[in-house]
Amino acid sequence: MPPTVESILALKYRSLLIIAETMYVSQKKAVKFVRGEKRLQRLVDEGRIRYDKPFGATNTMWRYNLADILKNVKTDFRLNELDPGLVVSG
Repeated sequence: MPPTVESILALKYRSLLIIAETMYVSQKKAVKFVRGEKRLQRLVDEGRIRYDKPFGATNTMWRYNLADILKNVKTDFRLNELDPGLVVSG
């Protein structure tokens, strides 16, 4: 049975999350991904997004785990169906 568009997208999404597990983004980028400062704060308070502040200087920026951010990205309302043209297996 050939792979479906959905199964290929699911595998790519899981691969992306594995790669992003060790990556961090700034607060500014995290706010853009989750679509809002209050939403980001709520997700952090609920423990759904891990964050870190590197030890050292007092003016160091907060860093948010990219995999957690991607899991909580708000779906774009303009995307109402899958585009098979976006899927390239392999």
